[in-house]
Amino acid sequence: MIMLLSCERPPVYVVYRSWDQGMLGKSVRRLAEPTVLEWVRNVWSDTAAQDTHDRLMRELGANVHGLDCLFSEGGPAPATMQELRTLARTRIPDVYQCNVDEHSVRVLANGLDHDVAYYLVDDAAVAADPGRWAFAVHDGPLPEVADHVAGATTFTPPLRVTELTERSPAEEGCVFAVLLTCKARHDSIGWDPTHALPGVRLSRFGAALRDVDASTEEWPEELRVLRVLVAPGEDGVAAALERCSRWPEHPRGSGEEHALPHSHAEALRLLETDRDGTVVRTGEHVAQMFVHGGHGTYEQWFFFDDRWAGAYPELASSLIWFAYHWDPLCSGDHLYLTPCSDNRARYVAVVGDDGQTHVRQALPLDEPRVWDLRRWSYEKQPPGDPMAGEVLGTVEIQLQQPSPDTCRLTEFTITRSRHGQAVADMLGRRVRQDLQEVGISRTTGWLPQNNLYPHGRRFLRVLGRIREGSDGAHVVIGG
Repeated sequence: MIMLLSCERPPVYVVYRSWDQGMLGKSVRRLAEPTVLEWVRNVWSDTAAQDTHDRLMRELGANVHGLDCLFSEGGPAPATMQELRTLARTRIPDVYQCNVDEHSVRVLANGLDHDVAYYLVDDAAVAADPGRWAFAVHDGPLPEVADHVAGATTFTPPLRVTELTERSPAEEGCVFAVLLTCKARHDSIGWDPTHALPGVRLSRFGAALRDVDASTEEWPEELRVLRVLVAPGEDGVAAALERCSRWPEHPRGSGEEHALPHSHAEALRLLETDRDGTVVRTGEHVAQMFVHGGHGTYEQWFFFDDRWAGAYPELASSLIWFAYHWDPLCSGDHLYLTPCSDNRARYVAVVGDDGQTHVRQALPLDEPRVWDLRRWSYEKQPPGDPMAGEVLGTVEIQLQQPSPDTCRLTEFTITRSRHGQAVADMLGRRVRQDLQEVGISRTTGWLPQNNLYPHGRRFLRVLGRIREGSDGAHVVIGG
């Protein structure tokens, strides 16, 4: 239980994370109610007297995608966060994932033009875990106050970062690059890893980028562009970022490859007029650029060194977390392109060291073999017996979605080899047992039928009884 030391009623934050919400890519509102549940109940009581969409627009200052649908169908207001969780998962449209605890609601959804996320969170929860929430609820650019850096402490990133080059043992410092970029319509919230250049601080970051004596092919395009736009003799990146604001924009998702120039002079010839709306801010230990992409959308580039991070450790940690996870409270222990979730379980049928196939919950170390299995679903699988560690089947399940006694199958892939039927049986038995233990009685939504998913029908028959209904087929677990 969180004990409040102040007698004041803590406010609620509503954070809407969308690329078209200003240069920060998010809007932040503080509300007067003491808890998320009380705010929801207050809005609920007002729905009969006024249009919910207009009320939310006035109070939140943004059209939070689908949130008004939570209130639109009437009925009794939720009395607990568990009831709110069920209603949110049932009513809010286009939801990929809805995570709820006693102090917050976190939603990832398919917006009209791109994915969006939003968070309703009590101030008490933010105060209790600022290393996860500080940046999400921060409204404005990062602080640049140099005096605060004097009391900086050692900073340790909350997640593994990708180092751009090896650290020199004789040099101190580290610059972190956090690039929030919209690569495509889907899977565009999160999945941005933090990169680091060790042995340097921001005042020498430009020179260090320019002088890196190693391959940069694995660097993100944004950092390679910044590197080539650092002029000879420049130490920092302020001027290079200004040049980046004039770099020609390439359509996202076009599949077209763009070769970067090899010299600074070549890069300068490609620059265009200033991109209207792009904002660049640079300080002694932090630099940030808000890149206007047209149609009111922005991407965000942040660069800060270890001294700034040591002065603002909670803000730095939460920014790194915010870049990679759409959900600030994600445990971080899930496979790539699996949404941060509190109700998803992935099973794998994997070959053990003993040569036998075992079914268990997936671990991050299984990810490369899961990708191999997906690839072999449309390419010819290599001949021969499977090797230890090879994944022969995988099933991902979204529990209690949309209601407490149902689940959705969100992914299903089984090997096309001679082992497929046995793997389907093993996965079906294990999944059926686990679902029955937690009170799940039926599936809803999409089912993996055999015409597209080999052995899907067999898996479903082991899982339970397939029944046809007015809304399509579903499975009664163990029935």
